[in-house]
Amino acid sequence: MSVQRPRPWYCRDDLVDEYKSTLREDGESLPMLRALKILRAIIVNLGVIAIGLYAISRGGDPTFLGGFGLTILGAYNGVELLDYAALLQAYSEVQTDADGED
Repeated sequence: MSVQRPRPWYCRDDLVDEYKSTLREDGESLPMLRALKILRAIIVNLGVIAIGLYAISRGGDPTFLGGFGLTILGAYNGVELLDYAALLQAYSEVQTDADGED
């Protein structure tokens, strides 16, 4: 029976547990998961920027669209950062559990 350490307040327990099961059972490596997360974030960021620039080039209000685009980018990147923090927390817990078993 292992003692669970308290997690940081910004790491959702369900997300950390899901990542822990993925790292343990599926054998996914941390570099692969990190690469997929980074790739997803880049694609979404470029998509939001491209849509915003296209809307401005078609005559949209730059003040509104610029502010709205930055808000969307900030919110999305905040969610991605919390998701990434949960992944790192899960990896840390899996490593700690593995070190404790050895």
